[in-house]
Amino acid sequence: MKLLKMVLVLALLLLAVGVVFGQKKTVTFMVVEADLPKAFVDKFNSANPDINLVRTEEDWTKWTADAMAGSASDLIRMGTGTNTAYFSKRGLLYDMTKMIQASKIVKMDDIDKPGNAAYQFDGNDFGKGAWYGISKDYNNIGCLTYNKEMFKAAGVAYLSETKPITYYDELYTLAKKLTKKESSGKVTVWGYDVYNGWVQFLVSDMATAQGISFYADAKKSVMNTDPKLKDLWKYWTRFQIEDISSNIRNPNSGWQGSAFQSDRIAIAQLGYWYGAQLQSNKGYNEKYGWAPTPIVRTGAKRVTNTLGATGIVMYSKTKVPKEAFRVWEWYMGGEYGLERARTGWGIPPLLSLRKYLPEDNAYNKSRKAIAFDDAKYFVSWQASPYIMDTPFNTAYGKHIDDLVKGTITADKFVDLMFADINVDMKAGREELGE
Repeated sequence: MKLLKMVLVLALLLLAVGVVFGQKKTVTFMVVEADLPKAFVDKFNSANPDINLVRTEEDWTKWTADAMAGSASDLIRMGTGTNTAYFSKRGLLYDMTKMIQASKIVKMDDIDKPGNAAYQFDGNDFGKGAWYGISKDYNNIGCLTYNKEMFKAAGVAYLSETKPITYYDELYTLAKKLTKKESSGKVTVWGYDVYNGWVQFLVSDMATAQGISFYADAKKSVMNTDPKLKDLWKYWTRFQIEDISSNIRNPNSGWQGSAFQSDRIAIAQLGYWYGAQLQSNKGYNEKYGWAPTPIVRTGAKRVTNTLGATGIVMYSKTKVPKEAFRVWEWYMGGEYGLERARTGWGIPPLLSLRKYLPEDNAYNKSRKAIAFDDAKYFVSWQASPYIMDTPFNTAYGKHIDDLVKGTITADKFVDLMFADINVDMKAGREELGE
């Protein structure tokens, strides 16, 4: 009899264990390790025994192919939020609106709407319609960081923390004055360095401020050849043509951020997040200054954007939407979201987390105040739903060397760039059967 009871108890225990293990669901999360360290994965799994969170390496080409085939990572880090237009048009993103409306962690009225507008898309416009996610954090990418020591050495006054300078012509004039060359023509310090990957976002700000559209049609499927728009693209090329920025004659061996930290650049335009990186430099709080995003010309309205902001979205055909959403909530408004806000690497997506951003010195107070002031003027950059953001910087980078070498004119440069982008948009329309 005792043996029978022991057998029954053991059977019940095994049954219970089987039920528990049968309920455990795996959630895959495609994200770089820096944005989801193993320690946090382990913490989540320990606190949530019914979920097995697994980080997968970021590979958008593979993810897109898997998604088209009906199987892909459940959660995905979207590098540029406005790419939600591209992927949602193809039916690859999960509409998370109802889940967010019911959430007690990521509350709809707590979402910083302007900073996360790229993740809300109604098929035509950002900031309207369905929510496909939110940013993990965002930045005012147009704000200026500058080297005070270089300004002082050049006899240039420090920039205002409240009044924006103009692109035409203050930024250009400042950068030109701060550039240093040897007699051989080799540049030792660039006044400013154009970051090819962000030019389209800055041009968009300048165009939006003047009521100029990137596109010749309402569907945003053909580039606008308006001379006023072309002039905005040509504005940025003058920095490279005149050796004010790195170019084929005077190449930057790294990227703009590292060159600025190494005293090779006087002015950087990388946003709030960059301030956290600079804190690895000795004396950062005295050496670097901050200024708001420039305006086009004196009297022009202020416009800036978040680049779309890196955020997290969900695969439309996930088999574990409830579990994936729990991971998403934890990442945005739970322990991980709180930890990220405290680091000051970006402005948090939730208003309630803003209070955790560092304000321990004048440097952090300054960049935070400027970021929140710039945020009043956020407008999503003029993305097209037919392509991702990459064709813009690919086309710019493809032809800029020929322009610098003088083998093509500035007008030809823009024409070639637009032609390349139009080819990509045509392919996008065909993919959608339009």
